[in-house]
Amino acid sequence: MNLLIPLIILFCISATGIILYFFKRINQTILNLLIALGAGSMLAVSLVHILTEALGSSELAIYAFMSGFLIIYLVEELLTKHHHDHKHGDHTHEDPHEHYNHVALVTGIAIFVHTLFDGLGIRAGFGISNTLGYSILFGVAIHQIPVSLSLAAILQESGFRRRTQIGSLILFALAAPIGFYLSDVLLSHTSEIFTALTTAFAGGSLLYVSAADLLPVVHSQSRYKYLTIACFVIGVVGMSAVKLLE
Repeated sequence: MNLLIPLIILFCISATGIILYFFKRINQTILNLLIALGAGSMLAVSLVHILTEALGSSELAIYAFMSGFLIIYLVEELLTKHHHDHKHGDHTHEDPHEHYNHVALVTGIAIFVHTLFDGLGIRAGFGISNTLGYSILFGVAIHQIPVSLSLAAILQESGFRRRTQIGSLILFALAAPIGFYLSDVLLSHTSEIFTALTTAFAGGSLLYVSAADLLPVVHSQSRYKYLTIACFVIGVVGMSAVKLLE
């Protein structure tokens, strides 16, 4: 069965975040709202999607999940600079771009790993029936939209070059198709437990980023505070509802 067209559509949907780069300047409020949406979405993805699926394969997944959370915490605390102050007269302020460099990096890697295994899930679904396969593909496509937009917003806040930002989004969009086409190779050379531990580790790191790095953005908004909170709640509830649909 030729699934090239559905996978191309999935790629295009996953690359939704590139839309932000068609604008010369994005209002900071819009970026903050998208980051709030991303914080909620990624919180739900890490707990509702990744952790529950990993625990279904191995009880050890909870330790891999906590390891992912702990290691990213230690990396952030010990190996990266939290801020870079600039003096302006009698006051200083923190440069947010340096902070978002590692946030974007960790988020991108964790989401890529998760989406790669989504591709394996799509392939496995089609192995059972076309209906199940398309259902899983549809569920993955739904949650790719807010994740892609949120990732794009985080990348725009980082200090990475524009070319690197767009390349990262394209790589993220390719994750599910890559996982789909590599499914036979990956499944034949890796055990179910290894897969569960790998995805759980990525889920733990994603939880840390969403809770420790992105959620404070929600707390810090005094302007459009309730709209920002609403975006966060929509992200949590929306991603949780997608899991029920799947």
